[in-house]
Amino acid sequence: MRPTLRTVATALSPAALVLALALAVAPAQAQVVKPFKISGYGVGPTGLPLPGQPPRLHWVDGEATHLGRHHGEGTVRTLSADVDLGAGVITGRFGSGQPFVFTGANGHQLACDYGDQGHGEFGVFQLTILGFTGDGYLIVEALWLAEFVAKPAQSTGQFAGVTGSWIMVARSRPFVLGSELPVEYWWQG
Repeated sequence: MRPTLRTVATALSPAALVLALALAVAPAQAQVVKPFKISGYGVGPTGLPLPGQPPRLHWVDGEATHLGRHHGEGTVRTLSADVDLGAGVITGRFGSGQPFVFTGANGHQLACDYGDQGHGEFGVFQLTILGFTGDGYLIVEALWLAEFVAKPAQSTGQFAGVTGSWIMVARSRPFVLGSELPVEYWWQG
């Protein structure tokens, strides 16, 4: 039986994610590795885009190592969606419409993409179908998993020139798929 995204994300602790990343990425040269932990709560104020729709804004407020209290904004685009009504899930891939930029307490900015988009790597999601509205629209709950990849040329202050990545897992509250109503979520990495 193939594990689902939800099973993998739930089973992995933050320490296991760091270990998995350390084993998966062989250093090309001497590197300074700094532990990084992040969490926050955010909103997609106009919902989430369906495949083929323009990217939509989302933001987060949270706490992170080296950022302190921070605010982040970016846009997200949905690249694909596969519906499995028998299993009650929709799975697919997503990416950055524009980089997600975290602004730390000191004003320094850390810009990231969801995956190494230049090499065809993107985030993945699973929507669990919870029910339907009276108008027949799907009510879903989302789980997203993405490698946040630093964009050194677009980062500032202490993050200028930074390289590296971390795995981010996010979960949403139930929302109406395809609507422009806000989508609330929380994440950690």
